[in-house]
Amino acid sequence: MRPAIALAGLLLVALPSASALELGDLQLASAPEEPLRGHITIRGTGPVALSALDVTRASDRGHARAGINPSTLPPRLTLQQETSPADRIRVTTAAPTAVSEPGGTLEFLVRLRWPDGQLLRRYRIANEGGRLQASPASSARFGPTRSGDTLYSLAQQLRPPTVTNNQMMLSLLAENPASFSADNVNALRRDSYLAVPRGEALRFPDEATATERVRAQGRSWQADGGASTATGSASTTSTAPPSSPVPRLQLLPPDPRLTGSGSGDVGERLDAALEPLEAQLQRLESSNAELSQQNRSLQATLSRLEADLSRLEAQSARPVPPPDPPAPTETLTAGQVRAWLEGHARAALASPVVTLRRPAVQWTLGATALVLSLILLGLVRRRRARENTASAMPNSWRPAGGRVEQSAGVAETSLGEPRVRPLDEAPEDPLAQASERIAHGRLEAAQAVLDEALGEAPDSIDLRLKLLDVLAMRSDRSGFEAEAHVLRAQLDDPDDERWRTVARKGRALSPDHPLFQA
Repeated sequence: MRPAIALAGLLLVALPSASALELGDLQLASAPEEPLRGHITIRGTGPVALSALDVTRASDRGHARAGINPSTLPPRLTLQQETSPADRIRVTTAAPTAVSEPGGTLEFLVRLRWPDGQLLRRYRIANEGGRLQASPASSARFGPTRSGDTLYSLAQQLRPPTVTNNQMMLSLLAENPASFSADNVNALRRDSYLAVPRGEALRFPDEATATERVRAQGRSWQADGGASTATGSASTTSTAPPSSPVPRLQLLPPDPRLTGSGSGDVGERLDAALEPLEAQLQRLESSNAELSQQNRSLQATLSRLEADLSRLEAQSARPVPPPDPPAPTETLTAGQVRAWLEGHARAALASPVVTLRRPAVQWTLGATALVLSLILLGLVRRRRARENTASAMPNSWRPAGGRVEQSAGVAETSLGEPRVRPLDEAPEDPLAQASERIAHGRLEAAQAVLDEALGEAPDSIDLRLKLLDVLAMRSDRSGFEAEAHVLRAQLDDPDDERWRTVARKGRALSPDHPLFQA
């Protein structure tokens, strides 16, 4: 397994990498005496989708491990990822914090999670001279590492844009010796946390030196892994007894990875050994909380279903009362109606003044007067329409009045015998039929013929032009405007000669209408 990992690390040395995923500085927007307000920018997301990020405050155990007393945190310190822009984290508190007093400080850890891991960063806020100053720590923490993680893939996510993967791997190895089983970039331990140096705290060799060191460590790791495997197999074979071994008690030396020259090394080794256990405990606690929430939700759903079932059983057991019989209604006869009308008529004749003062009588008389007024108005408009139709006919269509004297020099023209056209020889063309009716002054009949023809052929421009001529003769302003709108859409050319003719007639009927303006 180790040779395969080392070979993969050597093959990935020359591949390009994405930019680092990191938490930016805390930008404050509140005064010391106000509730805390600020935001943190997420930088270098690269291929990681912003919707896949989860930003929360670190757990109390994580704060205690970082040397921060969880009881000093504000009770309602919230971290929420904004929707627009999605790469900003809003930091707020419900009330003023300890930094409202001069010299007060506040420290907390922010945890950024994504599908491939998580990142912890420490922030510190201090009240200096009546102003809040935010100073983040020089390094962040990434972890816990998983079984499939390699230092190369983690360096891809954590490195700054100006630092190569090999330089970042060597920097992480130098910063976190307790997270590796050997001084080799391929010896990353599982379930360990890595301190990620930032800014001036980031130390690394030049690019060429870093590449050579990573390649050398890969070759060394591959050789050591093969040799140890071969040695272990040989020793097992040579020392195997011919018969079953006798059980015995043997004292073994302590693991050199957990011992050191000083108490500081021992503490670091113990912390490194405890970190995987704490990570597993944290995952178990999170899973237990989710299961408890699901259990409570299922219990609430079951309680609601039991209540609904009890209510339905009670309703089904309750007898349904029969419907009430309909109340008897009195039958109204014609004699009763006649007697009622006669009584009201006699009362009205006896006291007409009192009758006229009644609201019902006044409303009836008003409605009757309104109907009569509408009828008279309709008759007047019909009479005016006939007069307008007669006056709208061209002079050439009107019968000539007077007697025409035949001059001596003009020969008499024979018109032949008069002939009456049968009904079956009536023109079938709607335009011809309309022209014939116009010639006889039957404008309404001509309009009816054209309306029927347009119903069968609504896209005919010639029929619509003829209909507009009839409407102009009848001075039908509303009808002319409606048909003109349709013709304007059909022609779609204001410079068309046909439209100009219609526009001149429209200006004569409706001078202020914008459709007919030049």
